[in-house]
Order: sequence, then structure tokens, then C-alpha cells
Amino acid sequence: MSRDIVRRFGRRVRQLRDARNMSQTVFAEKIGTDQSTISLIENGKQEPRLRSIDQMAGALKVSLSELFTDL
Repeated sequence: MSRDIVRRFGRRVRQLRDARNMSQTVFAEKIGTDQSTISLIENGKQEPRLRSIDQMAGALKVSLSELFTDL
């Protein structure tokens, strides 16, 4: 992924997570990682793996296509 799309993806994850009033810690627990990893992803500093992206969609109760909407 280019850096720009990594940043946009992170913003999208944060937007969806915030809309569900879910903390980074709770979100991290749902996908089997830690809060610092979620922070890195949301700030565009870490590129998530495909498996993690699928887990994020599940935890946020959205389809993969919805997770990538407006990127």
C-alpha cells in the first residue's frame, strides 16, 4: 500500500470505530492485537495485514467494501 492509502485507511478505521463508541483497547481485543498496534494503524504508521483487515471489518460489523469506502 502507498503511504497515502495507509493513512486514509487508518482514518477510515478510526471513523468507524468512533461511530461505534468503541475504544482502541476494546477494538484491539476483538481482533486479537494490542492498543498500540491499533494506534499505529489509525495514524497511518503501520500497514495492516490482510487477515487483520478482515478481522477489523468483522469487529466493526461492516463488509470489506464498506471498510474501504471513500479511500
